[in-house]
Amino acid sequence: MCRWMLWVMLVMSSVLARPVQGQERSESETARAISFDLESDFLVVVEGQAGSLRGLKFILDTGATRSVIDRRVAARLQLKRHAGRIVNFDRYIPIEWAEVPELRMGPLRAQDLRVMVVDLPQYSEIAKGADGIIGLDLLSRSDKFTIDFGKKRLYFELPANGRARQVPGCFVVPTVVQGLVIRLGVDTGVSGIVLYGDRLEKRLVKMRIEGEQEAVTMGRIAGTKVTLPGVQLAGPEQAIRVMLINGPAERIVPGLDGYLGVAALHANRIEFDFANMALRWQ
Repeated sequence: MCRWMLWVMLVMSSVLARPVQGQERSESETARAISFDLESDFLVVVEGQAGSLRGLKFILDTGATRSVIDRRVAARLQLKRHAGRIVNFDRYIPIEWAEVPELRMGPLRAQDLRVMVVDLPQYSEIAKGADGIIGLDLLSRSDKFTIDFGKKRLYFELPANGRARQVPGCFVVPTVVQGLVIRLGVDTGVSGIVLYGDRLEKRLVKMRIEGEQEAVTMGRIAGTKVTLPGVQLAGPEQAIRVMLINGPAERIVPGLDGYLGVAALHANRIEFDFANMALRWQ
């Protein structure tokens, strides 16, 4: 992700990306479509293939820079692996790397793709029962893809030349919190809005909070759920319920103040335009 893998170079590409835009969709008649299941009211789950294994269950995660497969899948494919580590939300965690001979989802296909290998049930509570996670390395093989929540369909527009582009950083939504402009990575892998509270407190003279505060957890991550007034996301200011966590050092994750789950947009359709690094919803 920007969340699953925040190497400094990839983070810098995300924070330097042009601002996303909230506009009406522009869907091509040549877009190719596949169906998906919606789990927990926000997780997009699709069928895919890794190597010779078909019918696998993948979570689509726009917050993941690199795709992930479960260790049992890697074992079945007899993949060679080597150790590594990544930043996940707020700390380094150990993982393994491997090359998958082929990773496929709908019309998207990549050969010899370098993916992360983890024990998914321990790595993320949202991934229990899944075989892997599809990240931006595969999703960006399209020029655009659209999530239609009403029809539970994904629409892909493929590049005419068939070439894979450099893996982009996060789609970033500028958001105003009590007069302060912050930058949120758009993430289909979280259900709401997660903010690095320690960074907000440093930049806001006095952060205003309404109502009661609630201690919550998201997997292994502990945080506090609060109501922030004066939030302007895609319209007039409003009071929004968010989760505050302590973030990693800014030198590790510069220019990103948290993550915006797409459910918080309350959109029927969301279009991710990789050709222009723009986000559109309605």
